Amino acid sequence: MLLTITALTLTQWYQTNLKTWADIISPLPYWLLMITALIALQFNRSRLAFLAVLFVAYYALHQNAFFDWSLDHISDKPILIAGTLIISLFAVVKDRGILSSHGVIRLVSISICLSLGFFWFWMLNQYEKQITSVLTVALKPQFQLLIPLIICSLLVSMNAIRHTNLVNSAIFISLAIWIMHYYQPQWLPLSVLLSVLSIVYLITILVDSYFLAYRDELTGLPSRRALFNLSLSLGRKYSVAMLDIDHFKKFNDTYGHDVGDQVLKLVASKLLNVSGGGKVFRYGGEEFTIIFPRKNIHFVIPHLEAVRQAIQDYSIVLRDEKRKTQTKATRKTRSTKKHKTVNVTISIGSAERIAGESFTQALKRADQALYKAKKKGRNQVCR
Repeated sequence: MLLTITALTLTQWYQTNLKTWADIISPLPYWLLMITALIALQFNRSRLAFLAVLFVAYYALHQNAFFDWSLDHISDKPILIAGTLIISLFAVVKDRGILSSHGVIRLVSISICLSLGFFWFWMLNQYEKQITSVLTVALKPQFQLLIPLIICSLLVSMNAIRHTNLVNSAIFISLAIWIMHYYQPQWLPLSVLLSVLSIVYLITILVDSYFLAYRDELTGLPSRRALFNLSLSLGRKYSVAMLDIDHFKKFNDTYGHDVGDQVLKLVASKLLNVSGGGKVFRYGGEEFTIIFPRKNIHFVIPHLEAVRQAIQDYSIVLRDEKRKTQTKATRKTRSTKKHKTVNVTISIGSAERIAGESFTQALKRADQALYKAKKKGRNQVCR
């Protein structure tokens, strides 16, 4: 959001220089928004795809590009309300496939929002006298817009704060630009605003897709794909460690997969504190990998021992899954009891790359050292 505000502010300062580029900037939203829509569909970001197409349609009407009539022939107030409702709709729904029943539902919902925008404007005109009689002078000229705009703005803002992610932020920016264009149309041309918005969409899609591809959703650590991507940039000297949680399958069977997921996240958070310049990855399941670029095996062993000890010493509190359904009286008696705690340990195998060895070969030797640690009794570091 800060980058978008900065970009728009800088563009506004240099607006006089944009006049020489007017012929190029004017058709730019068509290309950028349609490309954005296609990329959004490719990466299953249907909400941004719908919004990109709708903004193209609005821009075409605004520019009177394909029709012999434009928005000048109808009031722009119902369009503002309808657009606000549509953007708010996409703030609360989830990304779904367009070529499915969900796509049909989205189209029907868009039609309903358009109808509501014009119905709201018609109703206010129809009952203007009744409304005027109950409103203060300060609210009379703005009443047509204030109620739906305030409600929708609060809805989109709360959603962006509660569910913080790039797509929700992009939708919030869309609503802000949409409303700003109505109240301050002279601040920046619509072509510039939509071009900036399409760039926001593109960045959102690409960065979000990167995290989906290279980040593990559960732990937030870089995934195996990111590990092998990093291996391409490693030099000739590095050390690698493979580790996993001891008896994790038994732990899952005893306490359930929900607790198992919590343990994985806990171990991941502890591994992130590894010193010595180690880079942590989730290899898969309960296995993790740590890479130490430009470090030999003698350097990394103490750092691996430190993180192993930190995980061993940490006590995990097991909470009662039924606590949400308990009464206040039960909670008071339960609060006097101590929660059950458990501890987990990890086994680590490490290896230093030797001359002429590939990354896969070094990783395999670290994996062999891991099995060696398990055979020796677990909860230790072997090389």
